Amino acid sequence: MPCFCQHPAAAARMRLAVGLPSIAPPPMALQLAAALPGLTAEPRADIRLAAGLGAMRLPGLSLGGLGGLGMTLSLMMGTFALDDLPKLEVQMQQMAGSFAANVWPRLGWLTTLPLAPLMNLALAARLTMSLQGVGLDPFTMGPPATPGGLGSLAFALTPPQLAMARMLASLPSLAALAPALGLPPLGEGGMAGLSDRLGAMAALSPPALAIPMPALLRLGLAVEALGTIQAAFGDLSPATFGRVSAMLRIWGGLRLPLPLGALALSAKLDALPAFEDVRLGGELAAGAGASLVGFAPPRLAILPFLTAMLALQGGLAMALDMPAFDQCALCPCV
Repeated sequence: MPCFCQHPAAAARMRLAVGLPSIAPPPMALQLAAALPGLTAEPRADIRLAAGLGAMRLPGLSLGGLGGLGMTLSLMMGTFALDDLPKLEVQMQQMAGSFAANVWPRLGWLTTLPLAPLMNLALAARLTMSLQGVGLDPFTMGPPATPGGLGSLAFALTPPQLAMARMLASLPSLAALAPALGLPPLGEGGMAGLSDRLGAMAALSPPALAIPMPALLRLGLAVEALGTIQAAFGDLSPATFGRVSAMLRIWGGLRLPLPLGALALSAKLDALPAFEDVRLGGELAAGAGASLVGFAPPRLAILPFLTAMLALQGGLAMALDMPAFDQCALCPCV
């Protein structure tokens, strides 16, 4: 059941109760070093995607907000009973009650952490994990070898191509959502069933909470950032922060002979959808595109609450290396 139990909340309070150092944004050299693998890939992700789109017969449709909604709801299927709305209402009440009783009293103080040093440290953690993912260690490596030239730093996709790629990449999760809800495939009547299901979900209201939504979102952001920092650097302690600060000082004295435009291009590459998702989406659009034309999803009032709770659950699981839900064998449920 989606219940925030006392045990993980208490464990998180002990593990995350640390003072953050005042850390500036990560040095430019570290950011450029982490960007190099994507910038030097053959073929570069944007160039490969542009070529793939050029070879496709692209559909003349726009999903509006439906694609993003499908991706969001697909992520929630494993936790929330989206196929059983009365049960979903019970789950939301249970989650809200356990959050208010167990999580907020123990972790609400995280919303008072200054965001700037927290986000700077989380960015340093993501850059570290990115380098470690290609076999490099920013704590021990010197400046990476830089290519003689990166070629053009111009982004290869036009705005319409980028919008089409994102729309197509959302279709596989939308197509998977229909059978998960007990509906037929989208091109075989599933779109009408999905429309009815979303209409019923739109009639649901989120549970009443004394904690305002901005505070919920800030708490989820803080927990996710601390979990990322811990995953990259180990236990949150003065010794760990001292080691990280020393590493960042070293990188602050390095210079990589790369144009600053490389960072802007790297950010665009990181935000691209996966090529395989776009390819699969193109195939799905060819079969079900007509059923999607003109459909506008309703506004779901419960979506911000579900999103905040799911983000908090994921952040706690990362920070604790244990599930944040379903720990009632360890402690009494609310």
